[in-house]
Amino acid sequence: MSFLYVCNTSSDNISKINLASFKEEIKIPLGMDKINKIGPHDLCVYNDMLLSANMYSSSLSFISLNEDKETENYFIGMHCNGVKIWQDNAYVICGETNSLFLFSMAKKKIIEEIPCGIFPHSISICEKNNLAVVANMHSESITLIDLSSKECIKNIKVQSYPTKAIFSEDGRYILVCESKMGLNKKGTLNIIDLKTLESLKRIEAGSSPVDIFLDEEYCYVSNFADGTLSIIDINNRKEEKRIKIGGMPRGIVKSGKYIYAGDNYNNVLVQVDLIKESKKVITIGGEPTGMTLC
Repeated sequence: MSFLYVCNTSSDNISKINLASFKEEIKIPLGMDKINKIGPHDLCVYNDMLLSANMYSSSLSFISLNEDKETENYFIGMHCNGVKIWQDNAYVICGETNSLFLFSMAKKKIIEEIPCGIFPHSISICEKNNLAVVANMHSESITLIDLSSKECIKNIKVQSYPTKAIFSEDGRYILVCESKMGLNKKGTLNIIDLKTLESLKRIEAGSSPVDIFLDEEYCYVSNFADGTLSIIDINNRKEEKRIKIGGMPRGIVKSGKYIYAGDNYNNVLVQVDLIKESKKVITIGGEPTGMTLC
């Protein structure tokens, strides 16, 4: 059985969605003291645990997938925006410290800090090349990091307000959402060659693209400000289709013939049938943001 887990940033919980029935099974509450705001923003899976990077509590939550409850919580650094796992370490970016922190899963403590650009907003890892890439919103750059040496290779200048950067599945390219948020311009998907670190092409998307899901040769992009999803053909380097779903779509994943997008404005999860271009909607928590399949 497949499940989708969604961060509900303003309601401090994680929605567990049964994809077979497209129903919310449970909301998993975060905040072990039940007092302070948590603000879950990004998720990743580690063994039988779900890790949540939390903006407001500046912490990393450990959630048992077997028990559907938070079991541990550790302070990391101010404004945790993203988390990924590599070789039994959690790599957590913190927006207000402009840093990437390495948190040892065995020792349960921070073991290293790597500087990034200004206000890092997303992190992705390429296991094939032992690399990480961080999108820095306020310095209009991406930081490329060698995971073996734990050193910054290069800060690469991109266009305004990059919100997400990921690697292509073959490890040849970096795909960057250049959101141009608030500038009254269409956003772009920037394809960067990993060998030369030069831009190959910028493909126009919708208004304020914020998240990417890559599925082989197609890239699915959520356009936050105009309520659309862009479907981009990576091989031919063009937007093939744009689907209107309404609201303010943020986090996005694909499973089978369906795209799932969290609508920040209406606090719902939208299921889009890519074949029929029809949609279904269920209510979840407040400000659905990061999400992951398990």
